[in-house]
Amino acid sequence: MTKNKAIIIGGGVAGPAMALFLNKIGINAEIYEANEAIFSSGAGLNLAPNGFNVLAELGLAEKIIENGSIAQNGIFRNATGSQLAKFRFSNLEKYKYPSVNLKREILNKIMLAELERNSISIHYDKRLRKITQTENSVSAFFEDGSEVNGTFLIGADGVRSKAREFILDNIIEPTFTGIIGSGGFVAKNSIQNLSKTDADNVHFIYGKNGFFGFSGVNENELMWWTNIVKPKPYSRDELKNFDQETEKKSLLNQYGNYSFPVSEIINKTNNFVRLNVFDVPFLPNYFKKNIILIGDAAHAVSPNSGQGASMALEDAMLLAKLIRNENTLEESFSMFEKIRRPRVEKIVLEGRKRGSDKVTVNTFQQKIRELMIRIFVGLFAEKGNHWLFNYKINWNNKN
Repeated sequence: MTKNKAIIIGGGVAGPAMALFLNKIGINAEIYEANEAIFSSGAGLNLAPNGFNVLAELGLAEKIIENGSIAQNGIFRNATGSQLAKFRFSNLEKYKYPSVNLKREILNKIMLAELERNSISIHYDKRLRKITQTENSVSAFFEDGSEVNGTFLIGADGVRSKAREFILDNIIEPTFTGIIGSGGFVAKNSIQNLSKTDADNVHFIYGKNGFFGFSGVNENELMWWTNIVKPKPYSRDELKNFDQETEKKSLLNQYGNYSFPVSEIINKTNNFVRLNVFDVPFLPNYFKKNIILIGDAAHAVSPNSGQGASMALEDAMLLAKLIRNENTLEESFSMFEKIRRPRVEKIVLEGRKRGSDKVTVNTFQQKIRELMIRIFVGLFAEKGNHWLFNYKINWNNKN
């Protein structure tokens, strides 16, 4: 089968990265994004050293590091401010690249600029309606009545993937985890007595009322996040349109008695972000003939894992390498699934576990949790991250 035209559904992280890597191997790719522009939830994210190994191959690593905040250490505290554990997040001697927090919109802008520099097209307001395929071609039909034809299609359209419906015999819907991600950004200089060291570290605060985290996100701002237990997800309208002052009061009611600077961060935040956290059961297969899924469309990774963007980048790089090296698309796709499934499913399970640890507890449960953090995080966290951070795809090696 020829490999001369790829249709990519989704313009988040996985889609643009996929198009850039296909361009490196001489395959024309165009991206079709459902939103009218690249949607930014206003959230931040973490890019780990394994993600930067991929970005380095695209020539984007240094630029992204410059626009983010290097996460030096992970600091675990309880609600009164007592330190429970500490471990290194960034170890340049071991991994070459740091772990970096940055705004999602900044990552999007840098990748879109690279698409433009490479004359790769991205089409907006293209909501996928249907896919048809033959042995040698695939066609995508959109709700606006347009269609596009190619030799293969890559579904990079996230946790609510429409492309996924055309690969699986039975539709697998994402499942709400019972968690709402809440967060936002605040100016560093608005938080009095916050040291540069504190701003450069990633803080994990565990109290009876739940988890609260914060870190630097760029030179001038902090980002923060927390998990709110809720029986039903918010509607699309409720995610975008809600009373900011009511949200602030609710968060202060839950976390206002936590130690400095939690209440200050909440009080100084002007725009709060909501995110429904969904999970997708492990898929029986990632591809069907000449259609394949990557990123959250194939394996939705919880934000609690800190690996969502890095996993999407790894997917894109490996799939492009396999398409370049293998004789047929089916061989490439089969090898991709075989290689990726063990790693991503392990990360998904880790993300689920971390999310389940960040809920409200009683006094006894909090004491047990603090004890476990003191014992295990300090001893094993850095070692436990090694299998994540040390992962590399050798682009120039045919194996």
